[in-house]
Amino acid sequence: MRTRSSRSSTAVCVVLAATAALSPAALAGPAAAQAAGTTRADFNGDGVADTAAAASGATVDGRERAGSVAVTYGSRTKSLKDQTRRVYSQNTPGVPGSAERDDSFGATLTAADLDGDGFTDLVVGTPGEAVGDTDDQAGTLTVLWGAKDGLTGGTVIKGAPFERLGVALTAGDFDGDGHRDLATGTTVAYGPFGRTAGPAHTAAMDARVGGDAEDVWNPPVLAAGDVNGDGLDDVVAVISHGEDELPYHGPRLVNWFPGSTHGLTTGRTLHDAATGQSIDGGRDVAVGDLDRDGHADIVLGRAGDEDMQGTEDVNAVGGAVEIVRGGPSGPDTTVPRIRFDQDTVGVPGTGEYGDDWGGSVRLGDFDGDGRLDLAVGAPGEDVGSAADAGAVTLLRGSPSGITASGAKTFTQNSTSVPGTSERSDAFGAAVHLADTTGDGRAELWVGAPGENSSAGGVWVLKGASPVPTGTGSAAFGPSALGLGTTAGRLGGGFDR
Repeated sequence: MRTRSSRSSTAVCVVLAATAALSPAALAGPAAAQAAGTTRADFNGDGVADTAAAASGATVDGRERAGSVAVTYGSRTKSLKDQTRRVYSQNTPGVPGSAERDDSFGATLTAADLDGDGFTDLVVGTPGEAVGDTDDQAGTLTVLWGAKDGLTGGTVIKGAPFERLGVALTAGDFDGDGHRDLATGTTVAYGPFGRTAGPAHTAAMDARVGGDAEDVWNPPVLAAGDVNGDGLDDVVAVISHGEDELPYHGPRLVNWFPGSTHGLTTGRTLHDAATGQSIDGGRDVAVGDLDRDGHADIVLGRAGDEDMQGTEDVNAVGGAVEIVRGGPSGPDTTVPRIRFDQDTVGVPGTGEYGDDWGGSVRLGDFDGDGRLDLAVGAPGEDVGSAADAGAVTLLRGSPSGITASGAKTFTQNSTSVPGTSERSDAFGAAVHLADTTGDGRAELWVGAPGENSSAGGVWVLKGASPVPTGTGSAAFGPSALGLGTTAGRLGGGFDR
C-alpha cells in the first residue's frame, strides 16, 4: 500500500493539506455552473457521456484488493454491448504509484473538469494507500486527466496519516469562481487544479471520516448541488458516528455544508422542524432539482429496516426513499418529506425485511423529458428463491417532482436483461444514470458486486420513454475486461 515512484513523467504527486479552517457563512456570489442532479462525464470530449465503474476489490498483478476502474466510452454509433471499455489501475502506464494489497483503488469515484481544458477528468479515491514508508492508510486521490483519446496520465493528491483520503468524494463549484472543486469529508480542494501543482488551495472539512471504529462505523456519503438556489454548489453528507446525537449504532445524520464565495461553510445537521428530531440519513444520497424551482432537493436512500429517525423507529420494512425539499434557506424541514417504499401505491413489489430498497439512489433523465428521474437499488431483494439477488426500481419525474406513477422494477430475470438472478448477486448495490448513447435519454447502469462469488458485474439498460424496457441491454463482467474471476466486486460503485 506504499506509493512508489511512477513509471511515467506524466505522473506527479501533490500533498493535500488543510491550509485554512472552514470559512464563516458569506453572501451569495456569482452563479456556478450546475448540472441538473447529475454530472455528465465526457473524458474524451466527443459530446457523449462516459461512465466509470469501480472494482475496488480487484486483484492486480497478484496484489489482492489493490483495485481497478473500468471506464466505458460512450458512442452514438456503437451498441451498448460494443462500446469501448478500458481498465485503469495503479499499474497502468502513466498512472502514479503501484498496485498493492488492500489499496482499494476505486473505492470512490467522481468526474469533473478540474483544469478547465474542456475534458472531464476522473478522480479515483484510494483510502487504503499508505504514503511514505509506514502503513498509515493516509489514502490518496488519483486524478486521471481527460484527453481526446481518453483518460491519460495522472496526478496523485496525498492524504495525512490515518486520514483515509478517498473514502468519501464529490465535486462541485463551492465558491462560485467557475472552477470545479473536490470535497472529501476531511478536506476541500479548490480549483483550478494544475497537473503539477494540484489544487489552488485547500481547507478543512469535518464530515466525520476518520476516527475509532467504535465511533465511526460507516463512511460518509457525499453529494453536491445547489440546495438554496444561490448559484453556489453545496455538499450534503450522510454520516454516522458515536458522539452527541448518535450515542449508539443506529441512525445516520444528514449534514448540509452551504457553499459561499469563500467556499464551503460549516455543516449543519438537519432536524425535523416540528419534532426537533434529527433526520435519518440512511445509506446513500443524491441531490438534484426535482420540481425545477431553482432549488436542488435531497434524496435519501434509507435502506435499513432498523435505521432510526431520532429515537423513533422508522416503519418502512425493506427500506425507503425520502426527499427533503430545497428552498431559499437551504433544506426545508418545515414541509412534510416525501417518502416512497415498496408498499407505496404504484411502486412494484412488497416491502420485506432485508430488501435494502434505497441502498443506492441516483438521479438522471432516462425518458428524455427534461425532468430528473430516480433509480433506486435494492441489493437485498429476493428474486424467487434467490435470496439477495437484487433489483432496481425506476421512478419517473413529473412537474411536481418524483412520482410512483409508471414505476418499473428490473432484475436479471426481467425480459431482455442479460443473465439470471442468483443468490447474493446484490444487483442494484450501485446505480447510475448517464446518456452514453447520445440520444438525450440516460442509460440505467447497474452494479452487481456479488455476481459470480463476488467477481462482480455491470449491466446497462438503454434509456427510453416512458421507461427502459430491457431491449438492447448489455452486461459485462471482469473476465471480459481481463480482470480474471477473483472477488474484485466489479460494479461496487460508479462515478458521481
